[in-house]
Amino acid sequence: MDPSEPITNGCERALRMNAAFPGREWIATLMDCSGCSLDYVEWHHQEEMVPPQAMLTAAGLLLAKAEVDRDGGTL
Repeated sequence: MDPSEPITNGCERALRMNAAFPGREWIATLMDCSGCSLDYVEWHHQEEMVPPQAMLTAAGLLLAKAEVDRDGGTL
């Protein structure tokens, strides 16, 4: 999945986050960055609906940082 592709639902976001953060606990980080509760974040990762803007923004920032880190740069 190309990082520039839009995230259209929670399941897609979960797959992209798992790929970007293998073996790491990214749900708690996403929860902290988005300001959403753990239950809210987990629920939205199981749904085929457009994610809330707070989670899209937080996921985008985390994915961008993972991309930069993977390429050896800094964000």
